[in-house]
Amino acid sequence: MNKLPAVLYQHIASHHIKQLEPAWLKVSSNSEEILSVGGAWQHYLPRLPVASDRVSDVCESLLGMLPCTENFELPHMQLSEGHYTDIAAIKDERCDWLLFCDVTEHVKQLQQYQQASNDLVLLQGELNRTLDRYVGHHVAERVAQGKMQLNLAGERRRISTLFVDIRGFTPFNESHDAQLVMQTLNNYMDGMLAPILSKDGMVDKIIGDGIMAIFGVLDSKYSGVESAFSAAQSMIKNIYALNQQRQEQGLEQLGIGVGIATGDAVLGMLGSHDRRCFTAIGKHVNVAARLESKASTGEILLDSETYHNLNTCDGFSLRRLSLKGIGEVDAYVYSLACMLE
Repeated sequence: MNKLPAVLYQHIASHHIKQLEPAWLKVSSNSEEILSVGGAWQHYLPRLPVASDRVSDVCESLLGMLPCTENFELPHMQLSEGHYTDIAAIKDERCDWLLFCDVTEHVKQLQQYQQASNDLVLLQGELNRTLDRYVGHHVAERVAQGKMQLNLAGERRRISTLFVDIRGFTPFNESHDAQLVMQTLNNYMDGMLAPILSKDGMVDKIIGDGIMAIFGVLDSKYSGVESAFSAAQSMIKNIYALNQQRQEQGLEQLGIGVGIATGDAVLGMLGSHDRRCFTAIGKHVNVAARLESKASTGEILLDSETYHNLNTCDGFSLRRLSLKGIGEVDAYVYSLACMLE
């Protein structure tokens, strides 16, 4: 680097020296005795040092630091209220020097940055807690990692949607005590929700005895199609096991029907300013809901897109259905009997 012209060096030096408000102590070698004093001491110590003082009596921060065997620096020392200094100890041939440079503004900027950083951490934590409350832990985590965006426009994804509910639950609800109904629902939900979560699915909503779940949003080693169908199979098996327990207790049997459809959907926040929820919207979502309504007890109904993307298609039968608001469709039926064979 070319040598800086003297006039420029003097300009830069005078500018920065003025900002630093330097002060210094000349100290006898191998001792703490102050030989001379200079600079803007009003910035640093409540009592101005004088020659013959001892350094540790004037500045407690340097107690035990002297005599120094080599150069050292103490950054950001607070010597008076609201003021900070860097202290540099510099050895010379016949004496030692202690240089004080005011860095109050720099320290205050760092403190502001730190406070802003702390505020951001708190804000991020509050955001994550809010997202967790409204959309669930997995979605909140993906949003925090930048893998998903939650906005009014939504995010388009290819997913599989599953609907399940209890057959004939309305008469059961009307003919039994509310506490028994609640206990029955809780036992039923245990068997329905566990397969969804174990297959990396997301519970979109629960309405009474009905559940809507989506697959293909969270990271998984399985495709959304395979995960949805596998979860449905586990649901049928779980309700069969639950019914065996209920039979032993003399309780009525429960039956469920499942509908699954696959296609493009928009994932995002739906609702008002005060209350929003995470959901999926798409044509195939309506197909899945309609298929579920047509499923008999112990049946899983798939649309063509889901069926043709399964790794194995054994045990299915084809059924032509007319779905409300959709029209004629091919539905592929997988029943409890297939799983018990």
